[in-house]
Amino acid sequence: MKTGDELFEEAKKQIEEIHAPGELEPRLRRALESVPVRKKKRPSFLLTAAAAIFLIGIVTFQYDALAYYGKKLLGFDELSSGTLNELNEKGYGQIIEKDAVLSDGTKLTINGAMADENQFVLYYTMSNDNGLRSDADLSPARISGLFTNSQAENGTSQINDHGTELKGILSFEPVSPFSNDLTLHFSERMKNGSLKKSALTFPYHPNKALQTSLKNPIRKTMHVDKGSITFSSIKASPTMTLIEGKLDVENFDRADFALGGIELKADGKNVPLTGGGSSTSLFGTSFDIRYDALPETVETLTLVLKSFTGYEPLDMKIPLNEADKQQILAGEKELFLKNMAKTSRGTELTVATDEDVMLEGVSLTDHQGRSIPLETTVNQTYKIQKNGKNMKERTLIFNTTAKPESLFIEGMHYLKTYDEKIEIDVK
Repeated sequence: MKTGDELFEEAKKQIEEIHAPGELEPRLRRALESVPVRKKKRPSFLLTAAAAIFLIGIVTFQYDALAYYGKKLLGFDELSSGTLNELNEKGYGQIIEKDAVLSDGTKLTINGAMADENQFVLYYTMSNDNGLRSDADLSPARISGLFTNSQAENGTSQINDHGTELKGILSFEPVSPFSNDLTLHFSERMKNGSLKKSALTFPYHPNKALQTSLKNPIRKTMHVDKGSITFSSIKASPTMTLIEGKLDVENFDRADFALGGIELKADGKNVPLTGGGSSTSLFGTSFDIRYDALPETVETLTLVLKSFTGYEPLDMKIPLNEADKQQILAGEKELFLKNMAKTSRGTELTVATDEDVMLEGVSLTDHQGRSIPLETTVNQTYKIQKNGKNMKERTLIFNTTAKPESLFIEGMHYLKTYDEKIEIDVK
């Protein structure tokens, strides 16, 4: 058995071998310089004791964090780029290396993780010397733990040339800082095609999660043609920047990913957009927009509503004497009437518009003045038009065999340019 002096010398040697990352000192210096001077008060004995206990916790946390720096997850450089790779190069990935053997003999290894308040990123490997199944994957997956039930949000994977090893990265909703053990839940596809639920538990160190750099309310609203967008908050962490808010826009879903027209600028430069989405419940529609991580120092942050779903009333009545030769200006957009024909499905009219345009209130009028509403739309494709633009073509079908005299269009939804700005407090 080792003596107390021997144990003390071992602990002293381990501490001396700990090296803080190069960027830690300037970060601590900037933080200390920004702390306002406060008048000291003499604490009570109980407060002093509590502070001492808290200080012990802080020292332990810092010790773990410093010992953790310098490790790197290997073999995943080709799967990710930009911020995640930079963080991995700096050794901010948590090494796990926990294995499990699946039903078909495939070895699943959870290599590591990278976590912050915005997301939990899992790095994994699947390998089988006899070859992986063509559908080898972990999706859909979720992670559970204490106060944790995080769904997978996106991911990517790559298999080697021999088909024996797959490297993958999965991004999950953030996990609880109280979870010391996490469980990955996924499904294995059996030989008969059925799915078998499987799980793999692995250790997790919450004190190794990366720290959030900016977390502020926004509470500002922008108005669009059919409603309003309320930006609630911003949360910037080392892996990404998250904007959350509420939508009250009647025609929000009439344009593909309208949120993509909302830009985030740091000191006048665009922060790359990485994704986003919306969900609707009894309490309304919520949204989130995800951008890359912010630069280390930021003086100004600006949200720019560059474009968003708009609506323009048209109330256009277009004669159909020569439908295959008509090029019409609908508001600021071009509309091509390609051709009209009678088929077993009724009267079919092919039109072409810009990709973002969706027509509303479309109907035909026959020679007796009767209105025939649009039945359905089929055969959507993209083709180069005579104006040289690649436009969206589709066939409109109307349930009539009577010869139509005109086409009526009530209005159109499209991506409208707004160019409105909101300044975000970065203090």
